[in-house]
Amino acid sequence: MKKIYKIIIVLIIAFGSVSCDDYLDVVPDNVPVVEHTFRNRVGAEKFLFTCYSYRPSIGDINADPAMNGGDETWQMYSFNSIPTITSSNIARGYQSSTLPILNVWDGENGSRSLWIGIRDCNIFLENIDNVVDFESGEKARMIAEVKFLKAYYHFYLLKSYGPIPITDVNIGVDADPATVQVYRDPVDDVFNYVSNLMLEASEDLPWPEQMNMGTEAGRIDKLVALSMRAEVLLFAASPLFNGNTDYASMVDNRGIALFPQTYDANKWKAAADACKEAIDACEAHGKELNTVVDPIVSNADSVFQLQTTYREAICGLWNKELIWGSTNTNIYTLAYYATPRIVRLSAYNLNSVSGAWAPTLKMVGEYYSSNGVPIDEDKTWLSNNWFENRFKVRPEPASVEEGMYVEEGEYTAYLHFNREPRFYASLGFDKGIYFGNGYYEFGKDNRNVQYCNFLNKQKSGYQGGAAYSITGYSAKKMHSFKNSLTESTASTQYFPFPILRLADLYLMYAEAQNEFAGPGTEVFTYLDRIRNRAGLKGVKESWQQFSTSPSKPDTKDGLREIIRNERTIELAFEGKRFWDIRRWKKISELNVQPTGWFILGETTEDFYKVIPIAKEPVAFTTKDYFWPIKESNLTINRNLLQNYGWQ
Repeated sequence: MKKIYKIIIVLIIAFGSVSCDDYLDVVPDNVPVVEHTFRNRVGAEKFLFTCYSYRPSIGDINADPAMNGGDETWQMYSFNSIPTITSSNIARGYQSSTLPILNVWDGENGSRSLWIGIRDCNIFLENIDNVVDFESGEKARMIAEVKFLKAYYHFYLLKSYGPIPITDVNIGVDADPATVQVYRDPVDDVFNYVSNLMLEASEDLPWPEQMNMGTEAGRIDKLVALSMRAEVLLFAASPLFNGNTDYASMVDNRGIALFPQTYDANKWKAAADACKEAIDACEAHGKELNTVVDPIVSNADSVFQLQTTYREAICGLWNKELIWGSTNTNIYTLAYYATPRIVRLSAYNLNSVSGAWAPTLKMVGEYYSSNGVPIDEDKTWLSNNWFENRFKVRPEPASVEEGMYVEEGEYTAYLHFNREPRFYASLGFDKGIYFGNGYYEFGKDNRNVQYCNFLNKQKSGYQGGAAYSITGYSAKKMHSFKNSLTESTASTQYFPFPILRLADLYLMYAEAQNEFAGPGTEVFTYLDRIRNRAGLKGVKESWQQFSTSPSKPDTKDGLREIIRNERTIELAFEGKRFWDIRRWKKISELNVQPTGWFILGETTEDFYKVIPIAKEPVAFTTKDYFWPIKESNLTINRNLLQNYGWQ
């Protein structure tokens, strides 16, 4: 039986300020307008786009909490110490129950209300049968898209707030007060609702090859629905939601527990099965890891080609690895924050990039060695004292061979040598080669490339009050290598930000399969596909040859650590780790105080000193797994239960 809750009433979304895109805001204000809107196909299609307009801006540097709200990156402090990147406030521990940051419940403080989005999805579904001029199959497809969007909005609220009211249909305005005093539903009920609705939607969605990418790019297809359902079930199986005794006190005034207290291993089986179903469907319809060498680098060195093919998996326009791309993300702002100034005329003649979205030293250390294992367990790194000296400047300058990664003849930290290809593809670092800027040729006799210099007063470094990297690094992975800079201008190649790509799906399957059945061929098959694309040997071979813990892949616990490391590296800066840390119940990892180099240092000796970069101690606890519900909502509806720790 459908649960009937009213979300247009004040008890859930009252007092929320909702921004909207005017060209998409065709939501009716009264019944006559609703009837008018659904008078014909054109009106229904406009309303469909309104339902799409509530999508969270995944990958948006400001509106997506996962982009700068965790431990991957940190932002410089402005003169008044107020971050210009909204999500930075979450990383700094400023979340509150009086004015929640990026509040998708009420639609304020940087977000739109997803409850209003769900309301409009319900209005669409309630009225779509009034339209009679659809072409064959068109109505069924639209209904499926809206069902998926409704499920996705529930899922995003579930990730953010935990148990939420399931809102399957809207309630009439004449409902009695008792009806509108809604309760939060147990998380298992919400997960089941979302999963079933996505599966139901998938039946009438088209395959991607049946869509016109010129006019329908970004719309939901069958692969999106199946793959997102796999992610939903992965979350349901994860420790945050599967037998979480930390939330045993989350019991409403009816006596109903909102979190299951018993661990269920079969949830991992359900997640693994959904992942495999999605993988098989994706591969049957042309999805594959991106290994295509862009024609403009076809004559470049293989090192450059490897790095660019990896970056193009993220930044390539509708590449074959992309399953679902966000078309409402401001890619140009992302590029502005991700790109350092690698050319600079003077402090007063600047181009429009800042590099202020700065990877932390912690994330720099996460990348593997060139042998494909963590640097703290690489036998070569340990025997040569590279790990012990990783923060020191190597006394030998970069050689001709190392000039593929570090400017030949220059000096930089041990940390920047002998690392895996994804390290060099993903990070801009002091004296590091920076592919891009319109330069595509590379070779030992043709080094027509730019490089970073993050020392104080140098082209990429701190210069007075101008925007800068607070750590001495940039996230070069998150903008196209085709972007170009001059001393005063910057151009950015557009791409749909990857909400979900095939590598992520492979890693989800490996994780679920390991948690349910332990190490096995299926797990290593999909892990090794990702590693091979990155130029690394397989997990077992790498650990047996180079690790001080050669048997780590042979146990569930050891392989779990490896899989989580792989996710952290492969999906770095893509807004995944923020949610992974939470679903794994590893919030304490965010309490490692962020560090970077001493960016005020004007010499190599001064610059390469590790310093804390947070002005206030970072402190996250159990309450920070979920957003608080704004206090005013609890005053209006006494049946709503506040999240743990925010009372």
